[in-house]
Amino acid sequence: MVWSSFISGVAGGFFGSGAVWLLLKIYLAHRLELARSKIAEERLKLQKQREASTAVAEILSTWIKSNYQEGTTNDEQRWEIQTTYWKNILLLDKRLIDQLFPLLALRDGAITTNEMVVRARQILLGLEEPDIKADALNNWPPVKSAPASG
Repeated sequence: MVWSSFISGVAGGFFGSGAVWLLLKIYLAHRLELARSKIAEERLKLQKQREASTAVAEILSTWIKSNYQEGTTNDEQRWEIQTTYWKNILLLDKRLIDQLFPLLALRDGAITTNEMVVRARQILLGLEEPDIKADALNNWPPVKSAPASG
């Protein structure tokens, strides 16, 4: 009778601990998968932020490019602006688009290019309030060539 109790106890302990190890392994694998998923989501969010940042910067830089070129905006330049706009607007969150439209349409009361950068940063980083001011951003306006003396 003693041997049967001993064997029963050893078998129960062996199989019981095996079940515990199996459950522990499943739990740890699940936790690891959750951690990997969270990291993947964060990477995707950062990638989308980078893409949107690049899109806003490309639209704005193409839009102001004609200010840096002599003369008026020609059809080639307008085509470049339009192409850049279409290519990039598809990537943007509606909150960014709502900020860009009045600026690009030159509407009265529209924000400045620097203010657009500040607001885009606020939206993309999920900030309650902007962490920089538009007037703190650097600008390098076009250099106007002096008239030829004669």
